[in-house]
Amino acid sequence: MNELFPEEGLSKTEVIEALQSRRQNDLRSDGRAFAFAYDAGADVREVAREAFSACMGINGLDPTVYPSARTLENELVGACLAHLRAPDGAVGTATAGGTESIMLAVKTARDYARKTRPEVSEPEMLLPVSAHASFHKAAHYFGVKVVPVELDPQTMRADVDDARRKIGDNTILVCGSATSYSHGKIDPIAELAALAHAHGALMHVDACIGGWVLPFQRELGIEQPAFDFTVEGVTSISMDLHKYAFAPKGVSVLLQRRRELRDAQYYACAKWTGYAIVNSTKLGSKSLAGLGAAWALLRFIGRARYREMVKQMWEAKDKVLAAVQAIDDLRVVGDPDMGLIALATEVGDLWQLADRLAARGWFVQPTYHYGVSPAHIHLQIDPGNAACIDTFNDDLAAAMQGLPARQEAPAAVVQMLEAVVSGEDAASAGVSPAALMAQLGVVDGRLPEQTALIHRVLDAASPPLRERLLGLFVGELFNGTL
Repeated sequence: MNELFPEEGLSKTEVIEALQSRRQNDLRSDGRAFAFAYDAGADVREVAREAFSACMGINGLDPTVYPSARTLENELVGACLAHLRAPDGAVGTATAGGTESIMLAVKTARDYARKTRPEVSEPEMLLPVSAHASFHKAAHYFGVKVVPVELDPQTMRADVDDARRKIGDNTILVCGSATSYSHGKIDPIAELAALAHAHGALMHVDACIGGWVLPFQRELGIEQPAFDFTVEGVTSISMDLHKYAFAPKGVSVLLQRRRELRDAQYYACAKWTGYAIVNSTKLGSKSLAGLGAAWALLRFIGRARYREMVKQMWEAKDKVLAAVQAIDDLRVVGDPDMGLIALATEVGDLWQLADRLAARGWFVQPTYHYGVSPAHIHLQIDPGNAACIDTFNDDLAAAMQGLPARQEAPAAVVQMLEAVVSGEDAASAGVSPAALMAQLGVVDGRLPEQTALIHRVLDAASPPLRERLLGLFVGELFNGTL
């Protein structure tokens, strides 16, 4: 019998205790996590939990049955449109997260081009290589070709000249980030939007991570390039509320300059024996819990407190940059436009630095090289981090002391990985994905305390090999066995 599904149900206390025991190794929002967590304090978490619970029963599938779904979404989207200075006639949709917002932006461009530019049989989108991976996912799902746009190696912003060379008759969408996840940079949105407009293409700004923060930075007098709807030619913007608006996962918005663009985002179907449907997002039935929590937090936190938190994060970012400048062999990749920082070494072993920081209780995100972007350690600063930033800077300096020189990945290990993912001689050698994970120290889905070897090998692997290895790894995590 499956232990999860007993013949007789357990008590509420037993169930909750069992659930909590399975969460004991989860990442904590305690100011020491520089990725995944976005924490604004215990009071914010409490309001979010209560609002989330209050909205769990709302099904967004049919707002005529659940009128609150319409009211909450309209009010939330309206606040987001105002935040990004949208013009009259702009509309928007709440989604389940940034990936869904971006995928719907790509679908919009494809379907709008089908209607207005039927001569385009092989649609393309210009995509900076720093753009989020979900654009590639959308391209895969919706049959749109990615035309990569290179980065300026100094600024880590999209190279407009490269975009100008590559735009063509099949371009239906030009994309830019505000900011990029990797380097915290605002792409040259005005120039990219002008290029898109001149070629009859749509322009999407991925502001999933920066869209909530950047307007407050502007209010604080921090100079930054324009990125929102005041830029002529910007036709849509995605912005997550489960990041720096501090709502629970997952709630994002996709904002469209004109209603005809949002019409291309929708999907309707009456070709079956059941009820006719129209979906504004990829989901049909969907909980309004995350949206309701976001709605509540905007009212609870208010603009003044959001502005103060953004100020704290900006000052913490500056403290990290100053600390890095004082440490030999450590540098920041680019000059970030918000509290997203990429730390790189010239000589020292970056992966051992990540292990040393982890040993001191910090969660950082090792990131592999791609194009002109070097391997780096990613930091994203939230208010909890800002309160601990002096301690982090001290630990960072200590971790850099005596850091060994960078090591090369063992060629034999890379070759073994290639054999496993390709299937060549893997069975005869007795090497399975599970055995491979065990050799790398991955036990029961958990990485070893020392991860430098794993990151060193993955950084040496080609991007296609990395993708196949990640697929194998997740396949081992979710194997469906008892």
